[in-house]
Amino acid sequence: MLILLDNRHLDRFKSYSSVHAFNKNEYVFQASTPKKYFYILVSGRVKLSRVSSEGREVIQWFCFPGEIFGISEITETNQHATYAQCCESSEVYAIPLNQFQEFITHSPEFAMKVIEQLSERLKIVGDSLLNFTSDSVMTRLIKLLTRLNMYFGVEHKKGSLIDVKLTHKEISDMVGTCRQSITTALGELKSGGYIEIVDSLLYIPSVSKLEDLIKHKS
Repeated sequence: MLILLDNRHLDRFKSYSSVHAFNKNEYVFQASTPKKYFYILVSGRVKLSRVSSEGREVIQWFCFPGEIFGISEITETNQHATYAQCCESSEVYAIPLNQFQEFITHSPEFAMKVIEQLSERLKIVGDSLLNFTSDSVMTRLIKLLTRLNMYFGVEHKKGSLIDVKLTHKEISDMVGTCRQSITTALGELKSGGYIEIVDSLLYIPSVSKLEDLIKHKS
């Protein structure tokens, strides 16, 4: 379950911030650019990623409305280490970093929500690093799908719908392999009846059966 900010938190944050609108594929910020703001996503979807030394994009997270971003780098250098790119038309609240520090000082409940979101992301990153070193591509894919379902899954007549559209390229970047390998692995899961893909949306008929498959693929 995603830890999101509710309207009460957003309304209070809004009084300190400015509203910025971005088009699909536009960057909220890029790596090596100066850090100026802390952000909350109001609408749309934002992809957070880094680029490896080999030039490969590594997706770290997808932000959805009510999520924060830009916070993890506040105490680091004066430049962003990540890219924040809009996957669709999006709107964000942006507050200057110096004002943000003042804001959380007077808003301990908001500060706790920030800590909860960051702690959850650190857990996801830690699990992903462990998976990269010990699991096959298929196992990493299954774990990714079950994790996405945990955060974005909704009940549907087909089973569970992962309510976020991801391309094969985005999935491959999250799993840490090439797009061709992901296409092949998704095809195997689909032919086995473990998933169904309709209009770029992914359905899981039985989450428990998909999770059980890990035992045979590890």
